[in-house]
Amino acid sequence: MQKHLSVFMNNPTTFAKDIVIKEYGLLLNGGNSQDIGCRSISSKAFNWLLLNGQSIGENGRELIKVKRRGNGIALQVVNFVGVVETPCGTRIEILPKVTRDSDDTELARKTLLKMLSVVEKIKLEQFYNSSLKIINQPLLEVLITLFLEETSKLIKKGIRSHYRRTERESPFLKGQLLTAKQIRQRPGRQHYFQVSHDIFTADRAENRLLHSALYQVFKWTKSPNNQRLARELLFVFHDIRKSADYCSDFRKWSDDRTLAHYRDIKVWCRLILSYQSPITLAGQANGVSFLFPMEVLFERYVAAKLKSRFESPLRLSEQTQSKALTEHKEQNWFKLRPDIVIYHDKKVVSVMDTKWKVINQNLATGKDKYNLAQSDMYQLFAYGEKYLNGSGDMFLIYPKHENFDSALEEFSFKPSLRLNVIPYDLVTDQCQISIGVNEHC
Repeated sequence: MQKHLSVFMNNPTTFAKDIVIKEYGLLLNGGNSQDIGCRSISSKAFNWLLLNGQSIGENGRELIKVKRRGNGIALQVVNFVGVVETPCGTRIEILPKVTRDSDDTELARKTLLKMLSVVEKIKLEQFYNSSLKIINQPLLEVLITLFLEETSKLIKKGIRSHYRRTERESPFLKGQLLTAKQIRQRPGRQHYFQVSHDIFTADRAENRLLHSALYQVFKWTKSPNNQRLARELLFVFHDIRKSADYCSDFRKWSDDRTLAHYRDIKVWCRLILSYQSPITLAGQANGVSFLFPMEVLFERYVAAKLKSRFESPLRLSEQTQSKALTEHKEQNWFKLRPDIVIYHDKKVVSVMDTKWKVINQNLATGKDKYNLAQSDMYQLFAYGEKYLNGSGDMFLIYPKHENFDSALEEFSFKPSLRLNVIPYDLVTDQCQISIGVNEHC
């Protein structure tokens, strides 16, 4: 009895395989912390992230930062939201911090899905009408559920087939006889025909990509319901090959009106297949890497929402780079590319830049400067001089949070060039912008 009790007490701590944490939260090596802002994970998962998460992708952006905590270290998740799975099977879901209530995972997940629907152009009408049971699933399972439902609807409308020309050797004459090949037929095989004919098949680019996307989510999902539905849908595609070249097949995707019901699923396929390995984690050999750079997601989302609010003659342009910082050897060097430029007809009337950073309106001192980056201020000054000729209003847009819920007092580079630092509420999509022609959004 004592022996069994001793063995039980010496068992290592069992860690959850599915972890939910908010952006800027801490991951601890061992322990029993279950807070959404500070979660304990296994040593294997911790060490793998420590080795592989500090330099991601071509731009070298990091997924984690090493922070000192007491006598040890912790890993702070930064820059990315989404899902990452370590080789030991620990799946970590990173949600953006969009509300004061850090425990409101449902709202954070719903806000992130809303942003993805706008940026990736995914139609999520069924998501907005979804039950709490669906929204309370992990982010990846929610996306998989919605994709499988969309695929199921498409199959009910019919899988499209087409005629494809094929050449083969046949024991009977069918279609066109290939005379040249028939003449070269080697002795003893004159009773076979070299023919060319059309076959009616569902093995076309659109269906190959859909088959590949279904197979991918089947490997990802851990939900029994999603596994069951994915298995049933895969059976429909049993005779269709998986895509061997995604780029080539996407180029072949037809916009024919007979494929109108395929249009919505194309966006899903592109999202799923491009995010098989969206961010290259060094040493990642298996598991899910479905991460979105939050800075880019925020920038594209804000631009998309603002674009819908400006009416002619106002026009919003993204990532304009018509101006350069210097001219050298009759060439423009160091292109300036603001996130958003507002035109009135052909004249630039405002420049805006978005930053996925945390600033604090309470740090109103010359030392702290609201946690604004000096490099960002230099950047906006250059935009103002080059795009607005040193005269006009500019906007620097940050996400709204508990320590930044109203616009800061106006910054003046000079009397004619002003900068407004304003919050954008991702939950309500509220922002206060007033440009030179008295247009508000």
